[in-house]
Amino acid sequence: MMKKTIVLTAMILVSAFAKAQLKPNTNMVKPRIETVKPVNVLQKKASVNGKMLIKNKSSLEIKLKNGNAVDLFKDFKMGKYPINFNFEGFGIPRDEQERGIVLFEFVTELYRNGKLIRSVKRQPMPFFPGEMLEPVETFDIISLLTYAQGDPLTNGAYPGKLDKGKYSIKLKAIPLGVSGEIQEVNLIVWI
Repeated sequence: MMKKTIVLTAMILVSAFAKAQLKPNTNMVKPRIETVKPVNVLQKKASVNGKMLIKNKSSLEIKLKNGNAVDLFKDFKMGKYPINFNFEGFGIPRDEQERGIVLFEFVTELYRNGKLIRSVKRQPMPFFPGEMLEPVETFDIISLLTYAQGDPLTNGAYPGKLDKGKYSIKLKAIPLGVSGEIQEVNLIVWI
């Protein structure tokens, strides 16, 4: 019985207080309406910072004995040249589980004896901050090397066989919608 009395009294007091708040106060002066910018609110733009490494290096030289891109693909798949992708995100969009997500475009550029032959940009893919091992297929290393001497289907060449020379491959992860950058990787393949 005592609990009911306390609850009923509380309800009456809350109701009376709410009604008092709704009554106009004729003694109050109408405030001027001004547009005021918040003083201590900083608009932080989302940013990332990170790097990629191949075999824990930002630049790696490889000598291909047979000059065959398929041999290089096999070496990547067997774990001889792991590609590590690592980044931190600051103020980035979050999913329903409060995990930060950033979209990245992966770009592969192929140079032969210092001249750009071809560049391929992948469709954006979402990534969580942290360290990840990326498969070689994330980039277009093997396909660019396969077509470095032209289209093997039209010129009758053995697919993936490379002419002697120096092939430089730049691997880039470009964040979209945020500032900052990921340190690129340089892979040099000697035939």
